[in-house]
Amino acid sequence: MSLLILLTVLLLAFAIKFAWKRRFLYRAAAKFQGPVALPLIGNAWLFMCKNEDILMRIYGLSKKYPDDPVRFWLGPSLIIMLSNPHHLEKILSSSKFAHKHDIYDLLKVFTGEGLITSSGSLHKEHRHLIQPMLTANFSQDSVAVMQKHAERCMDILEAKLDQDMFDIEDAIHQCMIDANKELILGSTRSSQLHGYSKYDRALTNMYNLGFTRLVKPYLQPEMIYNLTPYKRRQEDLIHAVKDFIKQVVQQSKERRAHSCPPGDIYPVVDRIRDVREERPDVISDKVFEDHLLTLYAAAEDPSTITCSFLALCFGLYPEYQERAAKEIMEVFGETPSTPSWEALSKLQYLDMCLKDVLRLFPIGPIILRKCTSDFLLDDKWLIPKNCGIALPIFAIHRDPRYWSHPDHFYPDHFLPESTNQRHPYAYLPFSAGSRGCIGKLLANTIIKVFTCNLLQRFEIEAAGTLAEVELKMDISTRPKRGYRLKLKRRVWK
Repeated sequence: MSLLILLTVLLLAFAIKFAWKRRFLYRAAAKFQGPVALPLIGNAWLFMCKNEDILMRIYGLSKKYPDDPVRFWLGPSLIIMLSNPHHLEKILSSSKFAHKHDIYDLLKVFTGEGLITSSGSLHKEHRHLIQPMLTANFSQDSVAVMQKHAERCMDILEAKLDQDMFDIEDAIHQCMIDANKELILGSTRSSQLHGYSKYDRALTNMYNLGFTRLVKPYLQPEMIYNLTPYKRRQEDLIHAVKDFIKQVVQQSKERRAHSCPPGDIYPVVDRIRDVREERPDVISDKVFEDHLLTLYAAAEDPSTITCSFLALCFGLYPEYQERAAKEIMEVFGETPSTPSWEALSKLQYLDMCLKDVLRLFPIGPIILRKCTSDFLLDDKWLIPKNCGIALPIFAIHRDPRYWSHPDHFYPDHFLPESTNQRHPYAYLPFSAGSRGCIGKLLANTIIKVFTCNLLQRFEIEAAGTLAEVELKMDISTRPKRGYRLKLKRRVWK
């Protein structure tokens, strides 16, 4: 009995000390609106659902609190969610929010100190070194490489002509793997010809495993996670992925040692290798590998998703498909041909279509940051140091206050007169500020080249409506039941 009393007293003393140290945090949190928080777990109960349903839970909460900041407690962690573009501009423009949220540390076992997971001076310095590698000149050089792989994909899709509905993601995924491997990793192995490699499959499984741990609080403590089957699976995936990246680095070094001429393009791996040799004090071999894995993962999967969603939207909205195809025909002619960099810049309507797909299906549906110093928002709300910040990009991109057709594919959202009337931070497909995507120009180029090839050769049909496309969230936004389409030969009218 006395032992039980002693334990109770010790636990009570610990709880009082813990609460006292965090009194300023509680005081600041009390100023924000938010749903009822339960003892110990806080608002985590709101997200006790299937992984694939978390996106819609966040979307629903964003619609419930559309203007003022809202607080959530995830266990002992305070999260402030901001859905007002005016607030997003202040957050993303401030150096106090340049750090990724601590939860991203769980991904470092996969990507190390790459640009997605690193923060602070390390991120700033390495971003400064890598960003110049992804210039307009590099994107221009990428057109021929992307065209080569897109043509191969179109030839493969010929077998689907006039067949039943099929999921186009697999064909697009293999095309994007081939293109991004050549552009970023300097690898010319073709997944389109030889199928997925062990590395390709491991990387896909790595995305899924990483997201599962991010959204399952009970898997986050290392002591517990190490006892689960996930840990063994993680080690196998890391081994497969890291082995391939090491081979890529070694091949790059051998190209330099033997003065091998570059192929169709001077890949990113060779560019980082050059900086590594000039600045070994800044980029170690491990960091070299981390950056390669991060850059490739941030290119291959997002470009697949965006191309697939764009094809699906064209199938669901044939009037917009015809308008985009007509623009391509006017620029390139009726015979399928290789797009040039200059010609791509003339495809203004296709650009509007791409932007609206990224609005509907942002690659990063929610952005998490960490406040590194107390921040007073609008002279009204004090965001305390070490607080988490959630920016629900998916919800903001569908807010009817900024979009006339929020839940529809509607490229006219990006007519100049519409864009000029909208807050610039109501559209953030590539984030913004010091952590904005450095590869967006390359991504847009790759997607445009692929889509030009697709619309030159095929008409796309899809069944149902966009409202019937159920979405899920993992690392990105995806449809629950794939991208089901039907292809017909395009006949110019």
